[in-house]
Formats: sequence, C-alpha cells, structure tokens
Amino acid sequence: MSADPALAAPSELSVEDMQRSSDERPSVVLVVLDTLRADAVSAYGEVRGTTPTFDELAARGVRYAHAYAPAPWTVSSHATLFSGLRVDQHGIGLDGVSYSPDSLQMLAEDFREAGYQTAGFAENSLVSSAFGLDQGFDHFEATDIADVVRDQVGGRDGHAHFRLAHRVRDWARVRDKARPYFLFVNIMDAHDPYLVRPRNHWVPTDADADELSYVSHRYETSSALCAGVPSRRDLALLRGLYLGDVSAADEKLGLVLAALGGERAEDRLLTIVTADHGEHLGEHGLMGHRFSVRNPALRIPLAVTGLPKTPSAVIETAVELRSVRQSLHCWALGEGCPAELPRRTVPDEDGPVAQPIIGIYSDASAVLPEPVRKRLGLPGEVSHRDRSRRRCGEDDRVFGDMVSLLRYPMKMIWFDGHEPVLYDLSWDPDEKSNQLDRQSELAAAFRSEVEMFVRENLRERPDREVPELSEEAARALESLGYAE
Repeated sequence: MSADPALAAPSELSVEDMQRSSDERPSVVLVVLDTLRADAVSAYGEVRGTTPTFDELAARGVRYAHAYAPAPWTVSSHATLFSGLRVDQHGIGLDGVSYSPDSLQMLAEDFREAGYQTAGFAENSLVSSAFGLDQGFDHFEATDIADVVRDQVGGRDGHAHFRLAHRVRDWARVRDKARPYFLFVNIMDAHDPYLVRPRNHWVPTDADADELSYVSHRYETSSALCAGVPSRRDLALLRGLYLGDVSAADEKLGLVLAALGGERAEDRLLTIVTADHGEHLGEHGLMGHRFSVRNPALRIPLAVTGLPKTPSAVIETAVELRSVRQSLHCWALGEGCPAELPRRTVPDEDGPVAQPIIGIYSDASAVLPEPVRKRLGLPGEVSHRDRSRRRCGEDDRVFGDMVSLLRYPMKMIWFDGHEPVLYDLSWDPDEKSNQLDRQSELAAAFRSEVEMFVRENLRERPDREVPELSEEAARALESLGYAE
C-alpha cells in the first residue's frame, strides 16, 4: 500500500488547537493492531523492518517486553481491554456468550463521563455494535462484514474499502477542539487471509507470485491444524505473507496518526499501541489463534508514548492487557494512581505480591447455537470436533477449555482432560521444554493455584442466559473463523 500524500504529514497547529487551554488533560489514542504477535514487531528484535512506525513510538516512549492478552480471540480480548476485567469476570467468551452487556462499565464511558469526546473506528467487524463493543463512544464506525467477505472472495484487501485513515481525518476536522478526546482504532491487516502483496521483503526470495497465491488460498488458518499443519516450505511462505500484512498494518498506523494532524503535539497526546492477540504459524501444530493459550497466541506488543516526565525505557516486568484501563485512569484522568502498568524498569520490591496473569480459551465459543445455524443455512448437527479440528487426535491438546497462569518467567497451561505443562519463558519463550517433572515442587504449587482458579471461576459459574446473536454477528463470527 502506498502512502496517501494527503495524510503523509501532520498539519500545523490551528488557532483552535492553540486556544485549547481550559482543559490541560491529554488526549488519548488507543490503537489495537489486530492479530499481531510480539515477535513479528521489529522493536522486539526477532525480525527486521516490519514495524518502523511502532518502533519509533516505542523508542520515544515505554515499551513492554512481556505483555499478554487475556484470550486468543477478538471479542473476549477487547471486552477485557475496555472493561479492565478478566475473561472469567466479564464472561464474554464463556458459556457461549459473545455479546458485551450494557451492565459493563467500559473505557470509553469513563472518558465520556470525564468530559472527553469519544470516537472509535474498527476494521474488525467483531469490534462493533453487533457485539456491544461500541459502548461509550459518541461516534463509532466499524466495517461491514459483507463488504469484507466480498472483497476477500475477489482476492482483494478486505479492509481497503473502509478507508480508515480518511475516516479518522474527517472526524478530527469536525470534532470539538476545545475538549480533549479519546480515540480508539482497530487495524485489521495482520488478520488472515494473508495477502500476496506487490512488495514483501519477508517472503523467501525464490518464491514467485503463483506459488504465494496458491499457498495463501490453500490454507484456512483456523483449520490447518495438527496433521493438517502446512509443510516447512509452506509455513515459510505463510510466515512471509503474514509479516507483509504486519508491515501494512504498521504503515496504516502511521497514516492514522498523521490524519490527526497538529493534534499530535507530544505534550498533549498519549498514545498506546498494542494488539488483541497473536497468531500461530505452525508452532505446536497450530495455525491462526484458536484453541491455544500459548505464547504465539497471547504474547502481544505494547508501547506507550507521551507519558510526562517519563524517560524512554523498556519495562521487563510482565504486564497484561487488562491493566490498560486503570493505567489510563491514572495517566489521563488523574485517578487511581499509581498506575497499574509500571513506569520503571524495576518493580517495587516492597509492593504487594503481584496477581498472576491469566489467559483463557473456552471451547464453548466454538459452535454457533442451533437456531443461528439454521438461520444461516449451515449444517445442523455439528460437533465441536468437526471441521476445524477434523485432522486432530485426542493427544493434540486442542479440545476443551484451556487456562494459562503466568508468574513470569514461569507459566503453566492447564488443559481440560490432559496433564498441565510448565515452562520457563526466560529461556524457553517457544514453550518447547516442559518443566513439570524437572521442577516438581514449583509445578505442584502452580498446579494447585491454577486448578483452584478453574474450580472457582470456570467450573462453578452460575447458569447464564445466552443472548441470541443477530444474523450480522453470527455471520461475522463464522466468516472470520471463530465459530463452527
């Protein structure tokens, strides 16, 4: 994608901007780069040149080396980002629930009640009113799933029609310049299907356009699992295509920030860039981001720029996405300080024992209810073991609920029906060496803690009425590979 010259450079400060002196609180931009695993971001040092915009923001601000999403799928993770609650607390993604109820107090509502103007733009159709995720926004626009599917079937970028940066620019031109704003943006380029782009520096040099096109259409990442995982050659091609999409997402991030023009004045703008979840590229026999609470699915990038009197730094303390809400209360609204996300490179040794970072995948989100299936014309009798996991066996650990419990650097993954696994992420970020038997005393403590969490927060949940999905919501879930 070539840069739009109309959005390439910020404009000068307007008279209205200069007159905004009655409210000195910073404006806030929160950007989610959808489906972006941390090691695909060049600032994290494992790949080169994919994300120059993110890298520049991180170099000027605070980058978190170990940030984690609460779930491997969009609706559940965004609900946590906006509410500040764990998945088991807000319940979205459990018990077949995929709609955020009005009873949850969301981040945009916090800012609106504090006098901010609020706006949101989402290329992901799951981040929309169809799933209750537009709560608190004065202005909200999300892509139409029918437009996305039509473009993807035609081999085109399914999000180009949305013209995200132009929408942000149009809103910025007419907003109330006398008030600070909270702006949320979701950028979808890194989500599958991966595109064959004219310029892609990360695909193997001996790959031609025909081979790339064949591979990109051959595999549906949500079902290329277990015995169906791509060959080594195809994985290299798919990884290259994915990194090309990551680069496109980063370029769009630059266009969105440029669209804000002079409102990017550093002393008046706080920018947070992160992701909702990552992506498997063959690790552990997995593709995409379902059926997993492993590092490729949950470890995400996170950078904060514009914190006053805060030098640039890399924070080694492990943090979680749900802390963003409370941290913004401190950083922007002056409430609830000190912020949950640390601003130092060394944690406070005298502080309370940190709570573990929890990740949850629930198999209950994998199957659409029978009435919805009939309404969409999908096959009636569907088991959660059909379709996506048809080439998986009982030993593949892709069936049932999963919970990860992280006290960095140690991480345990609990599986419904399998023995847990324990990893030391300080030297094993790829989660290849199970320490369950080698560190038996530590493993026993972790196992007791995670089993208690499952028992108290997942197994003993009261029965809940599952709201009926709209046809728009159901089609969005099915088309993006989140439901059978």
